[in-house]
Amino acid sequence: MRKEKGAIVLRYRIIILLFSIGLLCGCSSAPRHYAAESLGLGYVTRVAVLPFENHTDFKFAELRFSDVVVTEILSRGLFEVVEKGESQRFLQEELIQKDQGSLDMATAMRLGQELNVQAYLSGAVEDFREEQNGSYSYPVIAATLRLVDVNSGQIIWQASGSETGYRTFDRLFGFAGEDVNQVGFRLAKRLLATMTGD
Repeated sequence: MRKEKGAIVLRYRIIILLFSIGLLCGCSSAPRHYAAESLGLGYVTRVAVLPFENHTDFKFAELRFSDVVVTEILSRGLFEVVEKGESQRFLQEELIQKDQGSLDMATAMRLGQELNVQAYLSGAVEDFREEQNGSYSYPVIAATLRLVDVNSGQIIWQASGSETGYRTFDRLFGFAGEDVNQVGFRLAKRLLATMTGD
């Protein structure tokens, strides 16, 4: 009888623990990603980050998220990153003067030679908004990152995912949700983790 009672109490504690974890965690799904096994990432030590695309109505969403991604790359020690001004100077000279909208193979190879990079990182912000649930608001961000070999034009790695600042616990108990920067860093971290298998 005592054993049965102890087992029931243990089950309830496990259920409460799982429910509590669910309340604290936000809504997100595992990022989808691809990595080219034929190339691997070992040879990439330095990258140029190209301007991200913005597929949202939120002005400057691509700039905000790209800065977050660069910070996360540097803090994780993944690659050296070419200073933003150097990348912009190259793109202005190569693309604007030649009336091109994107990198072709020859331009990507020149990018590699001139900036001493093995790959470039490009990205797109697919969603960047503030959601409202009654008086509770929270940010939602979705993005895709892509690492491309400058010599072959082959995609070495690509990942897509989304992240939200929604927390059931915060909403139920009147706490403020996470801000857009916290959500952006969490998304960048989760996307880049697929690169290293973390």
